[in-house]
Order: sequence, then structure tokens, then C-alpha cells
Amino acid sequence: SHQRTKRKGECWPGRFTMMQAWMYPFLVMILIVAVYGVYLVDNLLPQLSSAGFYSPDMAEIYIIMAVFHVLLAMLLLCFTLAIVKDPGYVPLDSEEEKRRWLHGEISKRIPEKEESKMRSIIKNIQANLSELSIIRFLSGMPVVERKKKFGNHRHCSTCNHFKPDRTHHCRICDKCILRMDHHCPWIANCVGYGNYKTFLLLLMYAALTCLFIVGSMFRRVIHAFRPMNNRNTFLTQDIPVLIVFLICLFLSVALTTFFLFHMNLVLSAMTTIELREKKNHVDDFVQHRFRVAHVKYDKGPWKNFLHVFGPWYTWLLPIHAGGDGTYYKDTYDPVDMQSVPDEEDPDSSDLKVAESKQLYVE
Repeated sequence: SHQRTKRKGECWPGRFTMMQAWMYPFLVMILIVAVYGVYLVDNLLPQLSSAGFYSPDMAEIYIIMAVFHVLLAMLLLCFTLAIVKDPGYVPLDSEEEKRRWLHGEISKRIPEKEESKMRSIIKNIQANLSELSIIRFLSGMPVVERKKKFGNHRHCSTCNHFKPDRTHHCRICDKCILRMDHHCPWIANCVGYGNYKTFLLLLMYAALTCLFIVGSMFRRVIHAFRPMNNRNTFLTQDIPVLIVFLICLFLSVALTTFFLFHMNLVLSAMTTIELREKKNHVDDFVQHRFRVAHVKYDKGPWKNFLHVFGPWYTWLLPIHAGGDGTYYKDTYDPVDMQSVPDEEDPDSSDLKVAESKQLYVE
């Protein structure tokens, strides 16, 4: 069998029990409920009373309440979807997919001449990856990521199948995840091809919600430093307001920084794993293998952004951009690939044929 069965008490075939897996999302929900309660009861509702610390126009308070609840709703929606959405597993449903990934047919689909050239590029750490002929060659390969410096196809011994490009085995979920970025305990799920955009929107809406709370609670925080006339009010209202304000201030900075970090990865067509374990690896051969594979799926900042976020009208919605996440397409044509010149020659008619075939994989 290519997948291990669940053990008793596991929420998935991995290392965490049900209680361990859902502990962090449960803590997040407790924090959201606590912040919402303090923000609503000690900040928004008192403003509706003439005896409150601040009496804005009714239009102002209604706008604040509407914006806050829209941001909160999007935060909760993205949080829920990030938890329940499939992060992307190696597809093994159809017979074609089983032949490809389970039985290793991918290695048979590549002619020996091209396979040999692929291995020579991987072994040659001095290879000029900016040459147009090499870019066309790598972009047309069904699978470019290989194991170590010998150029063998990557195979997961735990799941017992071959790995598509950018796929990694999660030791917590005990499954191979397509375009795996990392395992996030706060959503009790892996962040992969299927839910990466949802995860990014979760960070964005969480940061915006915290920033909105900080901005709209500022008057209430200033009011908390008034001369203390009622100790009970200070302990039950002012102290919670100060705590929530400081928590949201800290989270807004942390989440914004984390979101910008991931946006930089998106524009660079990288994942956290690729950045930490490949691009910045101490082994030069590991770095070289990353650069070789990166040629295939790095299409420039704008196309990299669209690859994750999709059409403009879906940018702010947790709607998947499409694709299966394997970065595999049957676009490889041995005849056309053999016609690509070994040296870069912009005027070559063979190169024009290759361009007309659009051998690169989106």
C-alpha cells in the first residue's frame, strides 16, 4: 500500500493525536473570542452611549463596526478554510496518475539522450543556467528536481511513490505535500499548493484586523490612563483594554512582517523549505540543484504572483488559482527538444520552432 493507515487516536496518519493537533487552533479561537469581547464591550458599545468616554457621530461608529466585522469575518473564513482545505497530495486517483507517480513512468517518458543531458547539468555546478538553450530545455522537462548530484528521480520511501517537483514529505502529517511550504501548528495543517493562497490571506486579514483594532481603540487606551476614580472599573475594563491593545499591537507587527516575508517568497517563486534548506544550504551541490529546478517554475515576479493569487477579481478571496500542483504537463516533445541548440543562438530557426511550441510549463 502506498499510504499508511491511521493509528488509534490520530486525526491523520502522522505523529499528532487529535488533542495535540487541535490544541493550537483552539488557543487561536480563544484569543479571537477574548479580543472580540473586549473590543466590543469595552470599546465599541460604550461609544453608543452619551455617557461613554467618546461620543462620535452615529455614522462613524456604524462604519467602524461594519469594517471591523467584515475584516473579522474574512479572518474567520480564511482560518477555517486553511484548516479544512487539502494542502495538496500527490494525485493517485486515475490509472495514468498511478503509472506516473506510483510506478515511475515519468522516467520512461524522457528519452535517454535528454535524461543524460539533465544529469550532466545537475552534476556540473558551473553550468550557465542563464543560457536560453538550457532554460528552454529545463522548462520543457516533465520533472526537473532530482536526488543528490547523481540526478536520480526523487522517490518517497514512506509513501512509496515518486515525487513531483517541489513536493516534500511532512513528517507530522506523514504524507507528501505538493509545493510544501511548511507545517503550521496554528491551523493543524500543512501549508501547500492547495491552501497556500488561503494561508496568505489569513495572514493579511489577521494583520489588518489587528491594525484596525489598534487604530480604533487608541482613544479608549488614552481614556484608561485617566485618574482612577473607580477601582473596579479600572480592573474589569481598563486593564483588559490595555492588554488587548498591546496584544494586537504586537500581533500586527509580527503578522505584517510574516506576510511580507511570504509575499517576497511568492514573487521569487520560492517556498520556506526551498529558501531555508536549498537556496541557503551549506552544500554547493544542493544550492545548484535548487537553481536548476528554479529555472522551470520561476516566470518573473508578476507571473509568479498570478500563479498563486489567480485573476485580479479573486485576489482578496480564498479561491484557489487552479492547477494540480505537480508542475507536470505532457508538453515534452523529444523532437522539438532535440532541435534546441546546445549554444545560445537567437537567430537559430530551431530555437524559433521551440519558441512556437511553448515548451515551458506554466
